[in-house]
Amino acid sequence: MLQSMRDNLKGTAAIIVAAFFGFIMVIGGIDFFTGASGGSADAVAEVNGEKITNLDLQRAIQNRRAMIMNQYGENVPADLLSDEQLRGPVLQQLVNSAVMRQAAEDGGMAMSTAAVDREIVQIPGFQVNGQFDPQTFRMWLAQNRFTPAGFRQIMERDLILQQYADAVTDSAFTTRATAEDVVAISMEERDFDYVVLPVEPLLADVQVSDEEIQQYYDENQNAFARPEQVAIEYIELKPEMFAANIDVADQDVRAQYEQEVKNFAASERRRAAHILLEEPTSAQIEEIQSKLAAGEDFAELAKSYSDDFGSREDGGDLGFTSGDVFPEAFEEALSALEVGQVSEPVETESGTHFIKLLEVSGAEPPTFEERAGAIRQQLQSAEAEREFVGALSRLADLAYNAETLADPAEELGVTVQTSELFDRNGGEGIASNNSVIEAAFAPEVMLDGNTSDVLNLSNEHSVVLRVIEHKSEGTYPLAEVREQIAERLKRDKASAQLAEAAQSLQGELKAGTDFDTLAEQRDLTLEKSDATRRGGFGQRGEVVEQAFELPAPEGRDSRITTFATEAGDQVVLALREVRPGQLDRQSKEQREALMQQLASMAGTSELAAVQQLLKSQADVEEVSQ
Repeated sequence: MLQSMRDNLKGTAAIIVAAFFGFIMVIGGIDFFTGASGGSADAVAEVNGEKITNLDLQRAIQNRRAMIMNQYGENVPADLLSDEQLRGPVLQQLVNSAVMRQAAEDGGMAMSTAAVDREIVQIPGFQVNGQFDPQTFRMWLAQNRFTPAGFRQIMERDLILQQYADAVTDSAFTTRATAEDVVAISMEERDFDYVVLPVEPLLADVQVSDEEIQQYYDENQNAFARPEQVAIEYIELKPEMFAANIDVADQDVRAQYEQEVKNFAASERRRAAHILLEEPTSAQIEEIQSKLAAGEDFAELAKSYSDDFGSREDGGDLGFTSGDVFPEAFEEALSALEVGQVSEPVETESGTHFIKLLEVSGAEPPTFEERAGAIRQQLQSAEAEREFVGALSRLADLAYNAETLADPAEELGVTVQTSELFDRNGGEGIASNNSVIEAAFAPEVMLDGNTSDVLNLSNEHSVVLRVIEHKSEGTYPLAEVREQIAERLKRDKASAQLAEAAQSLQGELKAGTDFDTLAEQRDLTLEKSDATRRGGFGQRGEVVEQAFELPAPEGRDSRITTFATEAGDQVVLALREVRPGQLDRQSKEQREALMQQLASMAGTSELAAVQQLLKSQADVEEVSQ
């Protein structure tokens, strides 16, 4: 089953599907699915009489889940991907899309066939080397049971929806006054000086008694709350774990190469062009046959008659096939043609084709020396994959009811690994994986001592685990946090001592003594920070934050403050000047980008308001399930 899953998910098909659905979500929300299922499924909602079926909703939920997984990877919390979590937001998006699409249709919005075709050929999943690839497109249509016309209809509907949304967002604007206000705050600059009185030199001389530690512990129990924790032992399987021990014989490499040469020589690639009529009449077929018989150019006829927008501008050129790209009837007709010959009408699910063989190609196979290294690696990987799949198939039986994982690991030739204690937020390494966390805290594993099911973390990464230590939720004992408390109390005491010196320094500054002089007298480093903007990290970030909390100085007097940092250092800061950001000081490109960004934000807000208005005016009825 695992191997079958891997096979189904490999190759371009998976990439195309992901790219296509991502594109549809971008241009039309989740509306791609609405109405695609027909009216047979039970309705979960009605919008002005238009049904949203349960099948529509389930498809949309699956797509939203796939997008979240694609964006955030396999470590997304499982509860965020549940049907219960996704159902409400997804259904609301379907309703919003429905009311907007209905408004667009009522407003007479439409999309030309040429415009729809231009959008389709730009979908990344249908491109090869940056160019639209008709073969890739048609393979995807066949695999997903779409006709070109049906797919175009879906695209047209969603592009109309996007057209309506653009009509709202593109009309939004912002004023220069708004931009000036934004820049005045966001690009404000401040000039200030400060010194840091470090707490570290005082710590060695600060004493903390057992009574003080006990009192702090008793008064701050919430700070020492311990979440439920587990530690696990686990067996991890990956193909590369087996590859290192696999030797590939030279004769096997040679045999594989000879097989490749044989297959290479036997394979023949044919380049086809076609004229597709999706719903032809007998008159159309006779007209094209007549023109072909008269010697008219096939490529020009394709441009005039073909319903395959992906190939018609290229004269119907579909590229090469090795006999497995097109439907069986198409391939059979193509294989019977000579170069330059055109077939009789051929029927497939897509319609009626006139097929022309443009070219037959072959090439010399690579030399053994050119292929030997790659073949050796392929054989090694294939054998490692087989050993991985074999070990995986045995893992569940070996680990079932095992008191430890040592024996199963020895049987499989791998090692048992262990983790540190971690809580439900995860830990280091494999303990950061949400599937592992969920399995470790499952009652049957955590409390009953059972081995977990085999967890397939990815196509080539599987794990089975047992809990080897469990700590219930509670409070960390004093012994475990004693050093932490002592350090905190020492810093607080030392910082309090420094606060007196900082206040004294602040008083002298307010009395008019020069900051440089005072810093030099106390052997402190005076830091000058000019043209400073908001932000920063660590202690520097704390200083900047305090500087921006002070009111602007009045006249030539500085604003002076003292404060303690998170580490306990004391800071004395003098704010000298505040300058609001000025729009005119920004470059033309920066001003234009800012205005565009503000207009975009306004457009997004207006679109949300329009959606809300349309929804409030619509007859929306949700059907309880």
